[in-house]
Amino acid sequence: MADMTGTGTVSADPGKWWVVAILGAISIVAGILALAYPDITLLVLGLVLGINLLLIGGIWIALATTQDLSEGGRILRMLVGFLTVLAGLVCVVRPGAGVLVLLIALSFWFIVTGISDLARAIDERENRVISGLLGVVSIAAGVIIVGNPDIGLSTLALIAGISFIVRGTVELMAAFYVRRLAH
Repeated sequence: MADMTGTGTVSADPGKWWVVAILGAISIVAGILALAYPDITLLVLGLVLGINLLLIGGIWIALATTQDLSEGGRILRMLVGFLTVLAGLVCVVRPGAGVLVLLIALSFWFIVTGISDLARAIDERENRVISGLLGVVSIAAGVIIVGNPDIGLSTLALIAGISFIVRGTVELMAAFYVRRLAH
């Protein structure tokens, strides 16, 4: 049995597969809401994305303090968690400030998360493909969003929804793989 298994969002020992599953489910729910209601106001979309980012960032910070990681891995996880919480706060506190604020916060989160996933794919042998795939998807979504600031809210909802669903699905698949390792 492997001692550490990595996914795009977290590296968890097989006994903590449920953490990966929760993060995947949160991402899928946020993605479905964004796709189901593409014409919702900026306020609602900002709140949904903000809450999602706050939850994910909080879990990353908690894992950075509880998991057995290298010093660099712990710092990276803490930094990404902190930045994710900040992006979530921007969306929750100022959801109606304008599409640009939401675009910057969301694209920033996607790009930072993608870079972290790619760094993990380069650094770790286990689940390199999953981390690399999540990294490419996240960076592509972030670049698309920030590259076209005139993007409409419906397009933003579509891109964010698809990205969160893809990310969440890969995380759920990884969680069940990790669960199988635990048994």
